[in-house]
Amino acid sequence: MKYKVFSVLLLLLAFLATQPASAHDYHASITDVKYNPRTQSLEVAVKVFMDDLENALSRQTNTKVTYSSNSEEVKKYISDYLQKTLSFELEKGKPLKSKLLGSEEDVDVVWMYVEVPVQKATLAQLYVKNAILTDLFTDQMNIVNIDYKGETESVLMQRGDVTKKLTF
Repeated sequence: MKYKVFSVLLLLLAFLATQPASAHDYHASITDVKYNPRTQSLEVAVKVFMDDLENALSRQTNTKVTYSSNSEEVKKYISDYLQKTLSFELEKGKPLKSKLLGSEEDVDVVWMYVEVPVQKATLAQLYVKNAILTDLFTDQMNIVNIDYKGETESVLMQRGDVTKKLTF
């Protein structure tokens, strides 16, 4: 079953990578998480369509938001949004602090970079919440790839099912 889900996710990723996103009929994000044992932190990269992110930030702030990686105001909006929609926990109910490192535009998508200190040499389990854009789109799919000690586990999160527990 695990390999079947992984195969479907790989096909979806390949499809997303080859499609122009200017007028997309699908709603998806990709989050890559890598544990760095040297810094004892999670290094997180989140990829979303720019227009979807702008819509989410505009809705959150009740004002028209246009993405700009140089805008301190937009950085604050992104940080606030990710605090609400993306979290990591070693123990259920105890979210780890995260820090937005920055973001960048790539054609019509935005990559957002986050660091999450875990202060552990090894991880036994990790709770991941990814509710990015699920408040905007009923068909939103959030693919999360977690690389821990060279092994990658992928999970799919959707509206109504935004939190997963992974054990290592």
